[in-house]
Amino acid sequence: MTSVQHEEWEQRFVVPETMRTGLAQLQEASLQVAAQMQSSNSQRGSELAPRVNPLMHYGSPKLSARRNASLLTLARAASPSPRLAPRADTLDPAYGSPEITAIETTAQFLEWYAHVEGRLAADQDAESLAFASHLHTRLDECTRMEETVNKVEAALDTLRGDYERVGERTGGVRMACGVLQTRQGRLAQMAGEINERLDVYGSLGPITQFFNAPGDSVCMDPEFLPSLERAERALEFIEAHKDARDSELYAMRFAQCRSRALTLIKMHAQREFRRLGAQSNTNSASSEHVRVRAAATRLRPLLMALQQRGTEIHTNAVQVLADVEASYFQMRRIWLHAHVPQSLQSIEKEHTDEAAVLRDWCAFVMGVCADEGRLYAEFFGISSGKGLRAHEDMVMHVFYEQVRPRIIREAQVDVLAALCLTLLAYQRPNESNEPVEPGEPGELEAFYAVVGAVLEDAQQRLAFRAQAFVRGEITGYRMSADDAQAAVQWIRSVDSDDLADLADHWEYPPVQRLRWLVAQISGCVDTEVQHGLTDEALSACKQSIATHGARTVRDSVRGDANAEQLAHQFVTCSMTLADQAAEPDQTHYGGLNIGSARFSCDLPV
Repeated sequence: MTSVQHEEWEQRFVVPETMRTGLAQLQEASLQVAAQMQSSNSQRGSELAPRVNPLMHYGSPKLSARRNASLLTLARAASPSPRLAPRADTLDPAYGSPEITAIETTAQFLEWYAHVEGRLAADQDAESLAFASHLHTRLDECTRMEETVNKVEAALDTLRGDYERVGERTGGVRMACGVLQTRQGRLAQMAGEINERLDVYGSLGPITQFFNAPGDSVCMDPEFLPSLERAERALEFIEAHKDARDSELYAMRFAQCRSRALTLIKMHAQREFRRLGAQSNTNSASSEHVRVRAAATRLRPLLMALQQRGTEIHTNAVQVLADVEASYFQMRRIWLHAHVPQSLQSIEKEHTDEAAVLRDWCAFVMGVCADEGRLYAEFFGISSGKGLRAHEDMVMHVFYEQVRPRIIREAQVDVLAALCLTLLAYQRPNESNEPVEPGEPGELEAFYAVVGAVLEDAQQRLAFRAQAFVRGEITGYRMSADDAQAAVQWIRSVDSDDLADLADHWEYPPVQRLRWLVAQISGCVDTEVQHGLTDEALSACKQSIATHGARTVRDSVRGDANAEQLAHQFVTCSMTLADQAAEPDQTHYGGLNIGSARFSCDLPV
C-alpha cells in the first residue's frame, strides 16, 4: 500500500471558510482544557512537566493535508446540528470510527482524535514499516547466510588442515617409496649380478656338450658363434675373479672350449678350401670366381670371427688364423699357377708389338691382384695383410719372370722407350703425380712394387742402349761419297743469312739420329738421365760434325777455291741443327719420319 501524497490530501480535504469559525471555537475549547489540565497539575506541585496542547499547532498554516482533513471532520462533528453523528460523505471511510456516533464531551473527542491520529500515523508509516520489515527480512537472511559462510569457512579450514596432513603423510610415503625403490633396484642389480655369475658357471656344461657334438656341421649351427662368445665372456669373468672357488679349474675348462671352437673353424675351413682347390677350373676365370664367392658367403662369418680374435693377444687364435690363411692361399695358388701363365701366353699370341703385349700383361696381372684382394676381403673381412701381400708377390713373380727376360733381350731403343712409357702408365699413382682414385684397394701394393722394379730395369736398359746408339750411330758414323756430294749441294743451296729452314733440304745423318734419339728418350727416363744422354749425344754429334764431317766435305771439293768456306759453312749449319735437335719435343726431321725409323747396327747387347 502506497502513502497518499500531500497534494492529494489538499485536493480531497479542502477546509471551507464557513468551517473556520468552528475550528476557532474548537481551538479555544482546547485551550481551556489545556488550562484546566495545567491548573490541576500545578496543584500537584509541579511534579509533572507541563504538557503541550496537542491541538495548539492545528491552526498553523503548516498543517499537513492529512491533519487538515481530520480537523475538517472534527469541525463538522462539532458544528450545531440536530444530530452529532458524522456523515458518510464527509468522513474518510478509512479514518471514520463506526463506534463513535457523536462527540459530546471533550474526552470523547480526544478519544476519537487519538484513534484518528493513530490511524494516520499508521498509514503514513506503512511504507517505512514495510521497507523496515523488508530490511529486517533481508537482515535475517544475511545473518543466516553469514552463519552459513562461517560454517563453510570452518569446514574449509578443516579440509585444508586435513589436506595438509594428508600431503605431509603423502610426502613421507613417497620418500619411503623412493627408499624402497632404491633398495629394490640395488637388490635387483645384486640379483642380476648373482644370476650372471651363476650363469657363467652353469653355462660350462651346455657349451662343452655343444662343442663336443659329433659331426662336421657344428660350425654351421646358428648357435656356434654365440656359444663361442659366451665361453669367452665366461673366461674373462673368471680371470677377473681369480679369488673365487675353483676359478682355475673353470678357467681351464672354458679355455679348452674356446680352443675346441677355433679348431672346429680351422678344420671346417681347410676342408672347404681343399674341396675348392680340387674343383678349380682353369679355363673360365668368371666361373671360378662365382664358385669361390659362393663358398665365401658360407665361411665369411666364421673367418671374420677368427680374424677378429687373431688380432687379439691369443696365441692359439693367431696360429689357427695363420693355418687357415695358408690353406686359403694354397687353394688360390693351385688355380693361379695354371691360370696366370696360360693367360700370359694367350695374350702374347694376340700381339706382335712388344709394347702392346706388355700393356695387356700389366692390365691382366693388375686385375688378378685386385680380384685376389677382393676375394680375400670376402672371406676374411679385410683387404690387406701379410699373407695377402706374400700371395700377390707370388703372382707378380710369375709376371716378372716373363717380362724381365724380354726387356734384357730387347736391343732397339724405340721398343725400349715404348716399354718404359707403358710401364709408366701403370706406375703407382702417387709416384706419377696422378690423383689417387677414392676407394682404390690396398691389395695393389705388390703390383706397383713389381711394376716399379720392371720399370727400373727397362729404364736402365734404355739408357744403356741409348749410349750404345750414340757410340755406334753418331760417333761411329762415316760419311760416304754420296753423302758428301749431298752435303756440298746442301751448303751451296742454302742462304747463310737465313738458317731457319736448313732442315727442309738436307740434314747431316748424326744430327738426324740425335733428333730421333732425343724424341725417343723424352719422358721415358728420369730428367737427370735424359739430360745426361742428350748432352752425351749432342757432344758426340758436334764432334762428328767438326772432325769427320768437315774433313769429308773439304776432301770432296778439293781443288775448289771455296773448299774451306764450304767446310766452315757446313760446320756452322750442322751445329745449329744439332743444337735444335737436342731440344726435346722436336718433331721436324727434314722430311723423314724418324719416329718410325729404326736404326740397326751391330752394337753390343
